[in-house]
Amino acid sequence: MRGPNIEKTLTSKETFIFKDLVGPYFNPKWHFHPEFQISYIVEGKGTRFVGDHVQTFEEGDLTLTGPNLPHLWRSDETYFERDSKLLTRGLVIYFDHELLSRSLLEKEEFYKINKLVENAARGIEFHGKTRSKIKDMLLGIASKNGFERIIKLLEIIDLLANSQDYSLLSSPSYTNVFKGDDVEKMRMVYDYAMTNFKTKISLEEISSMLNMTTTSFCRYFKPRANKTFSRFVNEIRIGHARKLLLQDNFNISQISYECGFLTLSNFNRQFKSITKMSPHEYRKLFLNIKTSIS
Repeated sequence: MRGPNIEKTLTSKETFIFKDLVGPYFNPKWHFHPEFQISYIVEGKGTRFVGDHVQTFEEGDLTLTGPNLPHLWRSDETYFERDSKLLTRGLVIYFDHELLSRSLLEKEEFYKINKLVENAARGIEFHGKTRSKIKDMLLGIASKNGFERIIKLLEIIDLLANSQDYSLLSSPSYTNVFKGDDVEKMRMVYDYAMTNFKTKISLEEISSMLNMTTTSFCRYFKPRANKTFSRFVNEIRIGHARKLLLQDNFNISQISYECGFLTLSNFNRQFKSITKMSPHEYRKLFLNIKTSIS
């Protein structure tokens, strides 16, 4: 059985590659590969999927994903519009998992790097000053050659390993169970959800698109996403709500309907379930942070 969801990014003669990716939108394909991946978003906004984690992203987003951890940076719908002049840019490094061999990681000097490798299996998002430092280092690595490039990569890995400004993404219980043509089916699910989350999502329609009954689709989706389809859609909706709450264009009731919720009470309930705070508390918290920074 073919496995189009597995992408090989390195040749047998390469330890790592650096890419400065510029385009109308980010790769819309849900995929995984055997290499580690460091990703820095220079330009672009959307929703990031890593394992079973769903979260919005914007400029400055910095992550490290481990080998065979499924991921997708899905640009906002405005990037896919026919007359869109928007561009995305990402700085990406793919490096061979054998660069950090098990025998090497067992050495005392590699304790922190070993911890980084373990955490990368769930995906790591970095915050604070780590972001700007890594951006400069990524931009500088393009001009290096030979072993000097390896040294620069190890410096990047060391900086990430020593950073305290990070959070883990996918849950501890997440396991990659993708196989065969799963990636194409899940791509259809993600495309449908991202296109329609502002309106009523039809379980019957998405099931029909995959030639499944609603019952078989629900059984299919849950082990692959580590959550129910309704939870998955709500996380996308709440992610969009987070963006809108940081703006002054809408009140909370308007945001509720803009994100696809039919009632304000359900919006408040789902928002608190996912973020552990109410929409009002979320807006107040980040407005206070914005005020303190300025």
